[in-house]
Amino acid sequence: MKFSEKSAIVDLAIDVDEEVREPVYSFLEALEFIEMLYHLQNAGEGLSELEDAIFQKIVETLRRGTSYVSGEEKLDLSRKVDSISRGIYDLCSLTLKHKGDDYIDLIIGKILSWDKNNRSCYSGAVGLINKSFDNLIESYDKKLDFFLEQLPVSEQYKGFSIKKGAPLMRCIDVFSLAGELNIRHKPICVFFSGGASQNLSTLSMMTVFINMYVYRFKLISKEIARKYLEDYSIIKDLDDSTVAKLLLIWLRGHDLGHFYGLDSLGKKMSELDKAYLILHELKSDLIALYNMRYLADDLLKDDLLIKAYIFAIAEMFRYIRRGRFYNYPDTASAFLAYCYFRESGSIRCDSKGKKFTVDFGKLETDLKKLTEKLLTIFAEGDVTEGLKLLNRWGDIKELGQHGFPSELKVLGDPDIPHYIDFNFVTRDRMLSGLERR
Repeated sequence: MKFSEKSAIVDLAIDVDEEVREPVYSFLEALEFIEMLYHLQNAGEGLSELEDAIFQKIVETLRRGTSYVSGEEKLDLSRKVDSISRGIYDLCSLTLKHKGDDYIDLIIGKILSWDKNNRSCYSGAVGLINKSFDNLIESYDKKLDFFLEQLPVSEQYKGFSIKKGAPLMRCIDVFSLAGELNIRHKPICVFFSGGASQNLSTLSMMTVFINMYVYRFKLISKEIARKYLEDYSIIKDLDDSTVAKLLLIWLRGHDLGHFYGLDSLGKKMSELDKAYLILHELKSDLIALYNMRYLADDLLKDDLLIKAYIFAIAEMFRYIRRGRFYNYPDTASAFLAYCYFRESGSIRCDSKGKKFTVDFGKLETDLKKLTEKLLTIFAEGDVTEGLKLLNRWGDIKELGQHGFPSELKVLGDPDIPHYIDFNFVTRDRMLSGLERR
């Protein structure tokens, strides 16, 4: 039986200084034009001249907003608008400075959509820059070479230091979305080049919608853990800051996991090949989890390491719920990781088929073994072994197309939301006219 998939509705209340009302309004108006382009694109309308005209409206709107800014902040914003006016390769970030500091980000352009056969779709977001986790990200990144040394493969398979090539990561509290970023299954981060044409696997900037990320975990993943993980009580009462910290540690590890290890597999498979993408996601997921053990004395000290593992497993189940594994590389990765842990015994389902238990000691051992296997497949360019792993528990193209296998059927629980929908509002009355919804 196919249950309806419901959404949880959340009010995102954001404080914005009234002094920047007009430039912020221009950001939000720019998103309205992005939404217009997105709907024209989906309707299959011929864009060309109309697309150019609407794009110029975006530039004019942003220039109008810039006229309300003064001094160096105006010059900085004007330069960024001029850069956008020359065209956008993928996504471009435009930052409004206020009182000498980065204040609000506008992100506009196009992103690849898995749901639309990897078509580039118009997208946009506006959010307050959140620097609360900058030190956390910096602390994690200081260990990049150490993590490289600890990879469970021979030296010739480890690759090289990624410090110089590591994508920049920043957090924003988003308060408006448009286009492909505003679909039902909303992403919680975006990657982009910052205005240069780059390979998909080497995009140099990453923005995390941290407020959405926390809400999504609390309303979906945490509910899955509450109902179906024996160890839920360990994460039951965490505050939002700790939730954000644990999510970001995993996400940063995953983000950088793409860059670890030699990749001879990419020389034999297209980077847009679904099989290659799934294996790449799995490698990155595993490296993120494997590296956590080396944070037990600092970022994940005391009982935070166990909590981080529980977070990762709850998120793994949330990804699996999406189904159609071959269509979504991150979903397939979660399913393959679960199957491996279930087969090895580090994750078990009780006799009633409703609660999952985790042997955390064995989980770390299994993580090491599977990480080594993936790194070796990539380093040796072993397509045969890669596809064998991909289809080890059934044809990945068929799995998840029509419901969940075996004990995973409980993940179809209709009482747990599948999606998050947001009402974007501001607390400041002076900005009440900026509300898009």
